[in-house]
Amino acid sequence: MTKFYDLSSLEIKNELITIRRYREGDFAGLEAIFEQEFFTWFFSAYQNCREFVQEKMADYERGNLVMLVIIDNQTQHIIGTSSLYDISFRHKRIEMGSSWLARAYQGTQYNALAKFLLINYLLNTLEFNRIQWKTDALNIKSKTAMLKLGFVYEGTLRRHAITYSGRIRDSLVFAVTDIDWQHVSVIMQERIKKKSLIMVQK
Repeated sequence: MTKFYDLSSLEIKNELITIRRYREGDFAGLEAIFEQEFFTWFFSAYQNCREFVQEKMADYERGNLVMLVIIDNQTQHIIGTSSLYDISFRHKRIEMGSSWLARAYQGTQYNALAKFLLINYLLNTLEFNRIQWKTDALNIKSKTAMLKLGFVYEGTLRRHAITYSGRIRDSLVFAVTDIDWQHVSVIMQERIKKKSLIMVQK
């Protein structure tokens, strides 16, 4: 049975990127690509990158969350982050979020590739049955990206949460299950290939 240790020791590699748990020595690399705009759709009003990391590390110490970093294998630089939380080992479900990617890598294949590798590992290696995402109903960019990647829209949680500005938000719920993965993985691989071709053409 999958345990918290399996998540905290997670390390996934392919020829382009490595995904692993955040370590104390990673802060400078993460801060170097940080932009305040990344937190526009987050619940908390983080003043800086350090506040963001401190909150994630506190949740990690409580066994509630694993913060990940995405590394470009060619440069060995950190290019993004994501977190795993709302973890139920009994019910084999997990949520992914608090994600952002360095500005230079946005619009490339790296976002889809990181999600593909992570989803595949969670479903096939750690044997989770369900991975879900929630996004602000007003975040059209996030909604569009998830639909393009083949994630299944499951519904809207109305008046679900209060943002740091005091706005009561509706949250859209997307998921990929083990049953969906054969179909969704094809969509994601096609998306990665398409983005790769665009980069070559540039």
